[in-house]
This record gives sequence, C-alpha cells and structure tokens, in this order.
Amino acid sequence: MRRVTVHLTRSMADKILKAACQSVGLEGVSTHSFRRTALTMMSSANIPLRHIQEISGHNDLASLQRYLEVTAEQRKKAVSVIGF
Repeated sequence: MRRVTVHLTRSMADKILKAACQSVGLEGVSTHSFRRTALTMMSSANIPLRHIQEISGHNDLASLQRYLEVTAEQRKKAVSVIGF
C-alpha cells in the first residue's frame, strides 16, 4: 500500500481552525492568536527570550517582543521587587 503524505499549509490550517471555531461559536480566534499565546506562555515560564526567538523564527528580539503580552500579575510582580 502506498502512503500519501499531505502537508498542512498555513492557509489550510487557518481555514480548518476558522471552521471549527464557527461551529462552536468562537470569534476572534486565529492561528496567529495561538502563536501569540504560545510565545507569551513561554515568556511567562521564564524561557530565555533568545530561545523563544529561535523557536518562533523571529529575526530579532524587538520583533519577538511585540508578540509578547504582559499580564497584570507580571506588572505587579515586577513592581513588587522594587520594595516601595
């Protein structure tokens, strides 16, 4: 039996995700939002930015940092180390 390998393109992944989200009533979800979330989760887990950059394929850290969300808890923790 011959095995056929099919590669999932970004466009097809977007279409599949969009259809799945529509079927359960979710809006505003995209493969890009999953990417942003995954990168933010790595950053929140204290994975070095240089490692995340390698995984994500960003050319420079400035581009990567535009993807990363900063949570209220992270801001609070950052300010708490000042000791005021």
